Amino acid sequence: MIFFGQLLANGLMLGAIYALAAVAYTLVYGVVRLINFAFGELFMFGAFLTITLMLPSARLFGFDVPMPALSVFLAAPIAIVCVVLMGVAIERIAYRPLRTAPRLAPLITAIAVSVLLQSLAQTIWGPEELGLPESAVGADTPIVLFGGVYVSLVELIVVAVAVVTMIGLTLLVYQTRFGRAMRATASDTDASYIVGIPVNRVIALTFAIGSGLAALAGILYCLAYGFAHPTMGFLPGLKALIAAVLGGIGSIPGAALGGVLLALVETFGAGYLPSGSAYKDAIGFAILVLLLFFRPQGILGRPELNETSDGSLMGGRQGGKVTAFVDRLAAIADRVLPSPTHRNALLLVAAVAVMFLPISDYWLRVVIVALIYGMLASGLNIVVGFAGLLDLGYVAFWSVGAYFSSILFVLVLKNSYGIDPATAWWLFYVNLVAGGLLAGLFGAFVGYPTLRLRGDYLAIMTLGFGEMIRIVTTNWVGLTRGPMGIRGIPNPSLFGFSLDRPRSLGLLAIALCALILVIASRLVRSYVGRAWVAIRDNETAAEAMAIDTRRYKLLAYSTGGLIGGMTGVFFAHFQQYISPFNFTLFDNILLLMLIVLGGLGTFVGPFVGAFIWVTFLQVAQEWPIVQAFPESRYAMLGLILIGLMLYRPQGIAARARPSLVMA
Repeated sequence: MIFFGQLLANGLMLGAIYALAAVAYTLVYGVVRLINFAFGELFMFGAFLTITLMLPSARLFGFDVPMPALSVFLAAPIAIVCVVLMGVAIERIAYRPLRTAPRLAPLITAIAVSVLLQSLAQTIWGPEELGLPESAVGADTPIVLFGGVYVSLVELIVVAVAVVTMIGLTLLVYQTRFGRAMRATASDTDASYIVGIPVNRVIALTFAIGSGLAALAGILYCLAYGFAHPTMGFLPGLKALIAAVLGGIGSIPGAALGGVLLALVETFGAGYLPSGSAYKDAIGFAILVLLLFFRPQGILGRPELNETSDGSLMGGRQGGKVTAFVDRLAAIADRVLPSPTHRNALLLVAAVAVMFLPISDYWLRVVIVALIYGMLASGLNIVVGFAGLLDLGYVAFWSVGAYFSSILFVLVLKNSYGIDPATAWWLFYVNLVAGGLLAGLFGAFVGYPTLRLRGDYLAIMTLGFGEMIRIVTTNWVGLTRGPMGIRGIPNPSLFGFSLDRPRSLGLLAIALCALILVIASRLVRSYVGRAWVAIRDNETAAEAMAIDTRRYKLLAYSTGGLIGGMTGVFFAHFQQYISPFNFTLFDNILLLMLIVLGGLGTFVGPFVGAFIWVTFLQVAQEWPIVQAFPESRYAMLGLILIGLMLYRPQGIAARARPSLVMA
């Protein structure tokens, strides 16, 4: 009973933090229908700024800087005000111009802002943890409740602050004039404009409140666990998003309820289930998937929120010097290479020519990495760019192919049966097909529960699936070797000749690219591709035209999985080592950014985006600012993507998008 009570106390403390962050998510989503992924970073900035202000000196940008050494009761309000100003600035600069843009533009912008802020934090404070000063909130002597349940003063403060804050927020939303304006804006923005509500001001204040709540949750988390870290907002941010969906995104009481329920389920699961502590994060994602499958609107949510505007990121802003310049270059390319087939062929010929240039093995491997990311982005492009399905768990397909071939070659043939992989060289080519088919089957399995979902809810469920696969591969040590990864994966061979040189590996990668482009182009230019485009542009109209949307959605997931699995097999043998850290949510976000950068719904766009990004990473290494602050490269990527969404959301190679209509 004492153990149960201790778990209950721990769960309530964690639930208070989740609830605050979930309310921050749901407040903004309820008004502007935006999943602000940057809330995890605002959470982190709140903790960092508080600790920094409490220290006598801090190391910022690599220099020791004197600090005021304030008490937590002064440092926390100052940090919250700073984060509120950050949130308002982000809304004004990055989100407001995209308020009426196609639905992917704000999502990509939110992800780009998240990458920018996380990279900025690592540039300012470095990648190390920043510890909370001792006795930050007074005595550390635990308080004993009910004869054996221990709680600290910090835990009591966390719960009390969270409860008071949420009561005050509820009164603000439901009992004040501003709250009525906020609810009216959430209900109908256009009607709110007509009756004289200052919508822009209401939305800015909503972002300010949400940012302040995120900062407060980060400060409480920091007080409870005693540290701040640049990536500390990632997992709590995801958990807050799960909590908001669990309770009903858009509902403040629902978000608070979801936060508490999620924390309690995780805490008791970790305490009572076998290996519960290892899989406690997966428990939250499993609950998310089950809830979205049976009740997409959540416990207290509204069913109409599981809807989305028609169309993907196919249009966007036009005009401006940047757009005009890129369009001029694209028009020249159209005259020289009017056929998309010619463009694809030119891309492959150029890649083959690079393999025979007198360049170093290092740069040849860089080209291969770009080709791998281009292939992966092409698979994701099938799902997102052509079928219009927001997928944040695509890396799961990549990992299925990579682990399938690695386990078979290393753990089964070599370790279990003592067979030299060189004698079974042909198995690599069998695995390309088998690994792709297995990932394609997994794609259909993952896609089935998402068929009832649209828009942001679809993205949230796929995110949950992707994170569950990562957690399983991290903890299933007997099969995947867990965080240690699988080493000694052999290079591909051909008739007994090892393809271990960069040029031979590069030519094999180009052949795989050609195969993937053929698969993609054949499908997209068939009736299947036209059905995908119809679903992407208007799913309701597609259903009215007797298109079996469920069937074609599953086919899109399977095709994307097939390409991801095949690429995963090649990736494993190229790297000769894989681990769960190769297949994270950030990698999925990066792939999504690459296809947006190059051009959604194009064949050449994923490769354009991949080559630009990989080349930028290498060239930027020579810049003094990057040498001093390596993470600044990712901050630059965030800035580039924000600018792209504002001025050319259709991507660099948008004019290469095939024109497809139903016959």
